[in-house]
Amino acid sequence: MMYEAQLVANDAAYYYLARSGRGTDWPMWWVFDNGDTPLTAADIADHFGARAELLEPLRRRIQEVPGGLGHPLWVVDDSPIDAHIVTHAAAQLDWAQCQDEMGRVLEQPLDARVSAWQLHVFSNVTGIATPSGVGTVVLMQVSHALMAGPAMTSLSEALFAAVPLRIEGQGPVTRRPRPVLAAVLGALRWPLQALRFNVRVRGEMRRIARENDDSGPNVPPVTSTRLNRRIGPGRAMRTIPLELRDVRAPGITVTAVGLTAISHAMQRYLEKRDGTCPADLAVLVTVAVPDAPVMGVNNVGADAVALAAAEPDLAARARAVDATLRARRHSPSGRRELNRLALIDLLPSRTYRARFGTLAPADPDAPAHAHTILTSIRCEPAAEWSLSGKAFRFAGMLPPVYPEIGLAHSFVGAGDSFTVSVACDPAIVPDLDDYCDLLRESCHEVAAALGEPQ
Repeated sequence: MMYEAQLVANDAAYYYLARSGRGTDWPMWWVFDNGDTPLTAADIADHFGARAELLEPLRRRIQEVPGGLGHPLWVVDDSPIDAHIVTHAAAQLDWAQCQDEMGRVLEQPLDARVSAWQLHVFSNVTGIATPSGVGTVVLMQVSHALMAGPAMTSLSEALFAAVPLRIEGQGPVTRRPRPVLAAVLGALRWPLQALRFNVRVRGEMRRIARENDDSGPNVPPVTSTRLNRRIGPGRAMRTIPLELRDVRAPGITVTAVGLTAISHAMQRYLEKRDGTCPADLAVLVTVAVPDAPVMGVNNVGADAVALAAAEPDLAARARAVDATLRARRHSPSGRRELNRLALIDLLPSRTYRARFGTLAPADPDAPAHAHTILTSIRCEPAAEWSLSGKAFRFAGMLPPVYPEIGLAHSFVGAGDSFTVSVACDPAIVPDLDDYCDLLRESCHEVAAALGEPQ
């Protein structure tokens, strides 16, 4: 059980990245309508306390292997659920202030050796898009080594619909870790691992040449902009709630419609700030990869998608983005990419940790490969979500901000709701509210353009 409790390389990478100083925690949040009466701290504690057994897959934390001679172990975390819940009830916050406070929470990364997840509850938030105008916001901050985007629906139902949590790709956890033994075994395996890695790499290179396999992600260099700078620790975020019908168009995916709005907003923003926008504007889009055990819980790949910024007609731009998105959506699950991940899993852990556990100095001459990143999740609730009797309104989440990409986006669809969320380093995008105004306008402009007869 001890060996099986070690993280696969793909999950361990996120832990190593976090230890290097990069923010890799995955945040998601849900908004509920308070109605006539606000929730009390006791209401919140009772609600989540009643669901402790449903959250069993979260009851784990990291234990490192001495000397980095093996990937870390998942060990049982017996701490009570209330040790993972922080209720922010001291101050009355409006929606913008709540999002500012959420950004400050995300500036403090989790130490997965102590706690791999934390729930933050902001009750009685005013000025929010709910029928009463007052809501409760629940923010989940979780280590990316423990959970990724595809688990959002299951987590939502565990927290708010009393359905047991299931995390695809999650391995076993051990109650009796033996880290010294893991280190010894890791040291003994190292020569064999290196040999197997080199042999299989040569075999894979021969296969690629023989089959002319050019599958897999394609991320060519693009023109660098003010958004392509080394990010700092600061985080700012905003969420724009919409209705799903606002981003639906015949023959074009919701993701492509939203990406076209992002393309238009970023173009206007860069032209306003710098006087120009590169024609090769691009986004790194994450894509779920099912049935890929080598990926662990992070069964998500990514590929670059051109945003057709040179196309002035928004409807034509949307069709171009949609065509590129459809052409690239299977690339992260191609044989070449999955074989690459399997090869990486053979690398000795110290080699792998050296690669991901150290943040190289910023290189101003390094090529850029995208100008923003997008994660898109569609939740299909099997049961009604509620928080201590309060009705669910909308949800949001964000990908980690990449070291050299200072602006990130996400789409979350849940029921009839659809939200666009944005995160940035405020030192790179100091006027996030202005950008979000452009993005909101662009959503409506793209919808109007796609609604016109072609």
